[in-house]
Amino acid sequence: MKKVIIDLLGADNGPEELLSGVVKAAEKFPSLGFILVGDESAARAFLKKEGVSAPSFEFIRATDFISNHEPAMAIFKGRDECSTAKALDALKCDEDVIGLLSAGNTGALMVGSIFRLGLKDGLKAPALSTMLPNVKGGMTTLVDCGANVNIDAANLVDFAKLGSEFVKRMFDLKDPRVALLNVGREEGKGSPLYVQAYGLLKTAGENGEIHFIGNAEGYDIITGYADVVVCDGFAGNIVLKLTEAVGKTALSIVESKVDPKTQDKLKDLFVFNERGGATFLGTKKPVIKMHGCANADTVVACTGQLLKVSG
Repeated sequence: MKKVIIDLLGADNGPEELLSGVVKAAEKFPSLGFILVGDESAARAFLKKEGVSAPSFEFIRATDFISNHEPAMAIFKGRDECSTAKALDALKCDEDVIGLLSAGNTGALMVGSIFRLGLKDGLKAPALSTMLPNVKGGMTTLVDCGANVNIDAANLVDFAKLGSEFVKRMFDLKDPRVALLNVGREEGKGSPLYVQAYGLLKTAGENGEIHFIGNAEGYDIITGYADVVVCDGFAGNIVLKLTEAVGKTALSIVESKVDPKTQDKLKDLFVFNERGGATFLGTKKPVIKMHGCANADTVVACTGQLLKVSG
């Protein structure tokens, strides 16, 4: 049986909200097994209260977790018993486990994924990807959206290849269009890093490794100009947070002025918790970072996402 590991600790809404999602996910994906990392007695008590058979789940006991106020490197400082470390160790060792979901500290999860789980051959760093809605009714995948702030041009090429492969699996696209986020579409724009990356990406495109279409400006993410937009984690995180803020602001402005059907369409675009999570690309097994304020629907969406990207 394929299994999914869920780290129950570190989420803003607490473990019970994630456990509610686990119950829903188990109903929607009955062929999956679930390994729950956290307070075992509390998890068993919650499942019993919900009338769920506990023997259908496995448990890994953990009471320690890395909070969002701690640095990423905290995972190395005698924290082998924290939920992130235990979840990653189980992910690496259990052949039946296809991936991990966590709403905990993003930096610790990334560092732990590199050193406790490992990366695919030839990669130096994983990339964090997220899916943003575009006006064509589809999704544009942004890579990297916050994992790597200091990178080189070769990293951006790796991110492009990883993003292209992710989109092929996630959306069943045969030839995803890949663009480099920049301050203009013209070749030669941007910092020396981005000029160099453009050249490498162009060569990768000519070699048939990716379908590179050139530079993309910020608004191109929303227009659906490309299926994958590549950038460093600094720029990507700003794009992601700004998009979330604009979405929430737009919803609050129009909520009382439009009909319920239009409200539902807007929520489909900007309610990120119900769409899934950010996937670490390049790790030996899939790791999905759920939003810190993940709810039950997030767990269900991310479980479905994990099934797609795990192949």
